[in-house]
Amino acid sequence: MIPSQALRSLDAVASHLPFHLNDIVRANEAFRRWCEDKADPSRRIMDLWTYCYVRRYYLLKFMRDPGYHASDFDTLVESTYQKIERSRDRLDCDAPFASWVSVICKNTYLNYVTRRRKHLSIDDPDRTVPLVYHEPYDRGMILLAILGAIERLPPSLQEVATLRFVEGLSYPEIGAATDKELPIIRAYVNKARRRLQADPALRALMEEEEV
Repeated sequence: MIPSQALRSLDAVASHLPFHLNDIVRANEAFRRWCEDKADPSRRIMDLWTYCYVRRYYLLKFMRDPGYHASDFDTLVESTYQKIERSRDRLDCDAPFASWVSVICKNTYLNYVTRRRKHLSIDDPDRTVPLVYHEPYDRGMILLAILGAIERLPPSLQEVATLRFVEGLSYPEIGAATDKELPIIRAYVNKARRRLQADPALRALMEEEEV
């Protein structure tokens, strides 16, 4: 399946959600409802959102780098989904579920990239893998801080900010995921960047990291 077909197929599945896939506020509300009453309708919504979010996350990552093994795609989606399913019962009902899912996707992906790098020959110039770097703070803590700051953005900026600053997508990739024109995406990214740079909690964390 070519990438555009895969995205359209995923959009068709996500269309069964009662809200947009990138609406993290309503995704958190769906988790909260399920957490409080464990009702079947709430569970179906939460499961569908989780599956679609995880699948889109890896689909966009694999579209960026044709050097990844296609056979790894379904394995990553399945293992990430199962990891989320096993652990979500331990979350507090008021926890930011969407942010937590994003952290698990990010960390699982980085672990996958790290493992691949160990098996690639340094003499093979045709194989490229994104660099993995270590930070003074735990990756998950920094990512949660960024996600928290994004959730404080106006709703109109949250989707593009998440795709750009959390998932690291390029402007054309964001356009493919959101159906927005590139000039609009650039304007949203610039607005979101300025607001994130001024976010007190995020600024405090970054200033501590520089000490």
